[in-house]
Parts: sequence; structure tokens; C-alpha cells
Amino acid sequence: MNYKDYYTALGQLVYAVAMADGNIQNEEVSKVFHFAVSQIVDLESVSGHGREALQAFYTEKEFSRLRNKNVPMEEAFDYFTNFLEQNKNHLDAKMKKTCLNVMEKVAMAYNGIEDSEQKLIDEVKKKLEAL
Repeated sequence: MNYKDYYTALGQLVYAVAMADGNIQNEEVSKVFHFAVSQIVDLESVSGHGREALQAFYTEKEFSRLRNKNVPMEEAFDYFTNFLEQNKNHLDAKMKKTCLNVMEKVAMAYNGIEDSEQKLIDEVKKKLEAL
């Protein structure tokens, strides 16, 4: 699997979650950035390959790109679900767990998880369980 594509898809996912309530909050942006940094630190400590670890920044890069273009939430979510469908045989348990964790952290970042965010979280959980 191409990890650049994986982290780009995570950016699409967290953008959709952040937009689910209609607005992206600064706290959500901060969570996305902190996720990318923590992934880089974790990947570097495991692999020792800094260049590979830097691919985690594609999450933040894609999130920012979608935000700058004001992409509708549904469109970003469709990008993510298309990625899941195309890579369903390549996602391991850790990758699936990472999807759920980052999505929930972004949703919790501002006023807790709202109903619109929970709906997306539940949908992603179902899709990941079906893989």
C-alpha cells in the first residue's frame, strides 16, 4: 500500500468529520496537526526512516487543501470511502484503528461529538468492520 495515499485519505476523513457540523473549528485543525506530528514520531521510532515517516503530513496537507477549497463534507467523505473500497485488502487492523482514533479525536476537539459527527463515525465503523 502507498502510505501517502493512506494519509491523504485520513485527511479526507477528518475533514469530513470536522465539516459535519457545518464549520471547522480551530480546535479541530489543531487535532489534525497534532495527529500528523504524533504519527511521524511513532513511525520514525519504529522504522528509523524519517522520509517514510514524513508521509503522515499528507493528512494535514489534504485537510488544509480541502478546507482552502471549501469542499463539501459529502464530497470529502466520498473520496475517503472510495479509498477504502480500492484498498480494502490492504488495510491492517492498526490502520483501521488509526482511522477511528483520529476521527474521534477531531470530533471531540470542539464541544464533544455532535450528532452529525457521530453519524459519520458510525458509518466509518460499519465500513471498516465490513472489510
